[in-house]
Amino acid sequence: MAVTKLARLSKRDEFWMKVAECGGFDIEHLMEKKPPSCNIIARKFTKDLCPRNNIIVYAKLGIHKYNMTQGTNLQLSSIEKYNVRPKVAYTTYYVTAVAKDPAAGGSLITFQTSSYIQGFDVKSLTCFIARPKPEPHEDQACNRSTECGPIDRGSLPEWPADNAFDDKTRYYVVKKSELRKNDWIRLYLELAFLNANLSLPNINLSKLVIMKVAVESRENIDSPKERLNARYATFYIKYKYCPNKSRRACKVDGCRATRERIAIVRRSLDKISGLLTLSFHGHWKHTFL
Repeated sequence: MAVTKLARLSKRDEFWMKVAECGGFDIEHLMEKKPPSCNIIARKFTKDLCPRNNIIVYAKLGIHKYNMTQGTNLQLSSIEKYNVRPKVAYTTYYVTAVAKDPAAGGSLITFQTSSYIQGFDVKSLTCFIARPKPEPHEDQACNRSTECGPIDRGSLPEWPADNAFDDKTRYYVVKKSELRKNDWIRLYLELAFLNANLSLPNINLSKLVIMKVAVESRENIDSPKERLNARYATFYIKYKYCPNKSRRACKVDGCRATRERIAIVRRSLDKISGLLTLSFHGHWKHTFL
């Protein structure tokens, strides 16, 4: 019996070693011989099988992190596949996507990104891999030391008083034109909304309408506008979710049937580790004023 248990352990350890050698990606060839005790799921998308909202936004987050650190402007084109490894403390996602590079005439790049999410009342989503897919001769192994938990798991601030955003020395109120240019702000809202409303059926992220955004940063920044690009910043987003109306109608009549909601998203981009962590509330009760 002891020998049988040792054999199971060795098969499990061997499987996880092979997964690590692949960096968590491209593990389809390993799944047929996956030991039952190894909890990991692999999915590949076809024309008939579309990715869920959370896979799409996790792919966008990885591309956003890459754009922030590399000064690029890659855009998500499609998603090929993903792997998910749930654990007691956190769940890790490995997403293989296709990104479009407008600076290179719209050329397509296979892109890999991995994030893990943990927490309950306050959730933290940490992106620790964001890169074009390495060539076969390049090292694809994942640095496990970066997958050790989010940087900042403290409580989120309260929503400021109505006139607090008038304090230009502390907050920068984002202009509508800047919202269009910095579409990652909408991505932050989508991530926060999804994770706070897991029980809400048939979520349509296109029905989210941003009403107001203010940003606060603890960094010493001369220009208030530069708070948008700060490594450490908190975003206060007021919005409406109008599932039964078009976004145009919601903007025109104020979507009277829905209440205004809020999302507070804290961003941390660590200079040393390169980890990008977003923290937000994990329950819908925190999304109403």
